[in-house]
Amino acid sequence: MTDRKAHWETIYQTKNPTDVSWYQSKPTTSLKFIAELDLKKEAKIIDIGAGESFLADFLLADGFSDLTILDISEEALNHTRLRLGEKVKSLKWITADISDFVPKEKYDLWHDRAAFHFLTEENQVQDYLKTLENSINPADL
Repeated sequence: MTDRKAHWETIYQTKNPTDVSWYQSKPTTSLKFIAELDLKKEAKIIDIGAGESFLADFLLADGFSDLTILDISEEALNHTRLRLGEKVKSLKWITADISDFVPKEKYDLWHDRAAFHFLTEENQVQDYLKTLENSINPADL
């Protein structure tokens, strides 16, 4: 785990957000999927592997109020905090490796645009899927 964390800290310390292949100024596909779910604005949403994503910016602007931002890189989260300014007070921040993350609450929406893709060991994948399954509220929103 330490090597993976060090890798991601280095990425976010040495690259500009626009220098990485996954950069999106507007996460259109994710926003479209979320809009189609027609969630209540107080739905609990977690963004796994958020990095420096702009998803939180757009969800906050759309009125969502219970957002959790998770990434293995504290550096990435710090960049996002700086960008969001005063809005950071309304978000929950978690620095964790998703392969051993233990949620303290259940979520109505688990968003993961790319973190799952970077899990390369079978035990990581299985742990992720078990965490996901145990961390989602029933679909009654």
